[in-house]
Amino acid sequence: MRKHPRVLAGVVAIVGVLVLGIGFVYLTVACEDLPGILGPTPGDTSPRTALGVVGIVLGLAALAAAVGAARRRPPSAPIQS
Repeated sequence: MRKHPRVLAGVVAIVGVLVLGIGFVYLTVACEDLPGILGPTPGDTSPRTALGVVGIVLGLAALAAAVGAARRRPPSAPIQS
């Protein structure tokens, strides 16, 4: 009947994977080696741990929400007497 929740779940899953990937990049790459769009800091060789953890948590939450939305059963029709 309505396929919009499945499409929305797919979009949320894609966003979750992207945010999860960015979180892993922040945890593993030194700040001075980050791409320009992620905000490199010249001379800083440590990874951005706080942003990496936030990215991982938000990515996992988005993936969990997408799985929950995809597995949700549609509401049943009301019983008519």
